[in-house]
Amino acid sequence: MAAKKGFTVKVSSRYPEWWRYNAELMCGCFDEEDRRIGFATASSHIADTGSELREPPAGTEPERKIVLTTPPCDHLQLYVYIIPHTLPPTDDIDRTQPFEIEITIACENRRIGRFTRKINQWSGASIEMRADRK
Repeated sequence: MAAKKGFTVKVSSRYPEWWRYNAELMCGCFDEEDRRIGFATASSHIADTGSELREPPAGTEPERKIVLTTPPCDHLQLYVYIIPHTLPPTDDIDRTQPFEIEITIACENRRIGRFTRKINQWSGASIEMRADRK
């Protein structure tokens, strides 16, 4: 049976300095025979890498969400990149512990999963995951 709807992926964080990170989401969309039938992307670009901002740019939502919507497909292969554009204001390791992001994946008005991942404040993260509609 062919998929009628796509997936919705949301990435968010309650970390007060979430504004220091750009986020890129990329997703390969596959049919039941595991053939790639589509591709989807979403991004949240706050500032260029190396900007070293002292405060969030005007209009930046403190708890912003990045949302990716796919075309109809059976399953997806998701890549989430969290990229710091502004490094922590201190080099004190105790004060720069990893923070959490939340990844929520839904399909046809049903949540497939909700995942948390720890993000290194200095290097960001590359996350790969698969989601099936089943």
